[in-house]
Amino acid sequence: MRNLSRRIPIRGRGYSIAYQACGPLSCNMFALVCNKTKEAAIIDPSVYTKSDFQILREHLEGKEVKHILLTHGHADHVAGVARAVHAWPNASLCLHPLEDENYQAAPDHGKVFGIAMGEAILPEPTESLNDGDVITIGETIELRVVHTPGHSPGHVGFVDEKCNDNGSVIVAGDLLFRGSVGRTDFPNSSFNDLMASIRRLYEEFDDRSIVLSGHTTPTFLKLETEQSVVSSALRKSNEWYYKAKRKHGWT
Repeated sequence: MRNLSRRIPIRGRGYSIAYQACGPLSCNMFALVCNKTKEAAIIDPSVYTKSDFQILREHLEGKEVKHILLTHGHADHVAGVARAVHAWPNASLCLHPLEDENYQAAPDHGKVFGIAMGEAILPEPTESLNDGDVITIGETIELRVVHTPGHSPGHVGFVDEKCNDNGSVIVAGDLLFRGSVGRTDFPNSSFNDLMASIRRLYEEFDDRSIVLSGHTTPTFLKLETEQSVVSSALRKSNEWYYKAKRKHGWT
C-alpha cells in the first residue's frame, strides 16, 4: 500500500494513512492506523482479488481493526466488505442508512462494471453513519462524518479537522477528484445535491485541506476551484446554499 503519512497536512498528526487502488475501476481503499495504540480503520475496502486483499492484511498485521467505514454503497467501494468482515469480525461495519438501496444492489450493479462479487448477500452494517458523528480510532484519530449527497443519497466523507495550520484531511469518496467530480447519472444521484456538497466542503474546511478521493491521486481543495462544476457551486448564491443546508439538515 502507498503511504501518504509524509504528505502535508497529514504529517505530524500521530497516525498513518496508506492507500491501494483496486479493481477494474481503480477504486482507492484507505487504511488509517493510530501510531500510539495501533488501532486501525479501513475506509472503502475495494479489494477485488486475493492478492489485493493479502496486501491489506500484511499492511494491517499486528494492528487492531476497529472500524470498516463506507463512504457509500456502490460496488467498487464495497467489493471487499465480505472479506474484510471475515478477517476482522470484531470491527464495526458502518454505512449511512440512505445507502441501503445501493449497498443491497451492489452485487448486481457490480456486474455492469466487471466487478464479480459472487451471489452471496453482503454483511449487514452494524452501525449507521449520520452527519456530525465522530469516529475515534485509538488516541490520535477523530473522524467527523460529513454527509455529502449527490453521487449517491447517503454518501459521506470522513474528515480529520483537528486544528492544523495546513488544513484538514478529507477522505472524500466519489464527491471530488483531481480534475473532476463524482458521476450523477445513476438512478438515485442528484447533480444539484452534488453541487451543494461541493460547496459545503469549501464553506466548512480550509482550502489547504488535502482531499483523498475514491479514485485518482490526492489533491487539495485550493487546486480544484477552477473546475467548472466546482466554480459554479462556489458562485451560487448564499440563499441557494442555505436552502440546500435546510433540505439535508446540515448544521
